[in-house]
Amino acid sequence: MAEKTIITQDSSIFDIVTQYPELKEVLSGLSSNFKRLQNPVLFNTVAKITTVKKASEIGKIYLNEMLYTLNEAIGMGSEYLDYVKKNIPALQDGFLKRRFSAEETLAEKPSWLDNMKTFAEVDARKIDGEPFQFIIEKANAISEGEGFLLIQKFKPAPVMAYLETQGLANYAVKKGEDEWHIYFYKPKSGDKK
Repeated sequence: MAEKTIITQDSSIFDIVTQYPELKEVLSGLSSNFKRLQNPVLFNTVAKITTVKKASEIGKIYLNEMLYTLNEAIGMGSEYLDYVKKNIPALQDGFLKRRFSAEETLAEKPSWLDNMKTFAEVDARKIDGEPFQFIIEKANAISEGEGFLLIQKFKPAPVMAYLETQGLANYAVKKGEDEWHIYFYKPKSGDKK
């Protein structure tokens, strides 16, 4: 077995669960959203590009609480606390530089969004069960120059990241406490990046 190392916010869920299979159960105990890790398709796709930080947002868990719980479960709780203490000055500096979270800072609206009236709407809040496969099928069905609107209770960062790897652009807008609108677009070969 590889030497134990501290789990950080940038560790991927796939890597830590692969190295420490017992963490699958720990994650499921932290949030019911993580029970989806039992699905091999989701585990082998989304978990590879989901960091602990993104997972904490999805599970609506405080990042430090999640990190401590995961590190404690692998016998690295004390080492994690020491790591945090050493990094407090850098964390404070980073906090002061980022006065607003990425969710509060609006990215520039892309020009392709002008065509959103033609986008099909997918309301994931109304889908029974896991919507991942349905969303992927919807993304695979669109042609260049087309898009679709995904409505979800939270910002689905792993799905957004996965579809980016498949060549789809996205733009997310928070509409309410439990409502996000994520626009996906498959660029035409001549579109500007």
